[in-house]
Amino acid sequence: MATTPQMSTSVVPYKEKPKPKVQINEIIPPVDFSFLHISTVEECETEEPRDVSPRKVTQVKKKKTAEEEISEKSQSLCLRLNNNDIKDVNNLMTIATSLFESPSNIGWIDLSFNSLVHIDPVLTQFENLKILYLHGNDISDLKEINKLGTIPKLWKLTLHGNPMEDVKGYRLYILSTLPNLVSFDFSRVTKADHMTANTYKNFNNPNRAKRIVRDD
Repeated sequence: MATTPQMSTSVVPYKEKPKPKVQINEIIPPVDFSFLHISTVEECETEEPRDVSPRKVTQVKKKKTAEEEISEKSQSLCLRLNNNDIKDVNNLMTIATSLFESPSNIGWIDLSFNSLVHIDPVLTQFENLKILYLHGNDISDLKEINKLGTIPKLWKLTLHGNPMEDVKGYRLYILSTLPNLVSFDFSRVTKADHMTANTYKNFNNPNRAKRIVRDD
């Protein structure tokens, strides 16, 4: 009687995949100067931030080398200056350079609840800025928003609580000026919102008015 040959099987021992190591210092808290009653950004050089970067070493009363000074700069990508009385941020990049290892990589700046009347062009120097909070200030002119059009990666913006919010066409003007926004005033911007904003922009195009005059 013929026998069916049995297939040899080899048992591969189970080996658990190594779990990825979580680096605690991967999440670095923001450099936080909120609620400190400061009126100028220059005060950030003397004030102690509310949250200290994990990279910041304990201060020792001795003269520091240049390397030690650099090591005290934060690796954070977020700067919080909200809930103060700041009226001007003209020197913001200079201050950021003294606080951050890579100021040009800052992706989130919170200037909400201050006393800003204008949007300073210095904000356009933060080429990697993605989130900008300006709500609760004193900005009244919608055209101030035009300055933000050169920030290529800006996708989240807040402006509610400014006098400009009461201007007719406020939301449509913002979305037509900054078509890359995904979130505005903590509200998601839909495809329909962008289409309506584009229609608004075309309808209010000054060149359109000139064409109508010529046709008449």
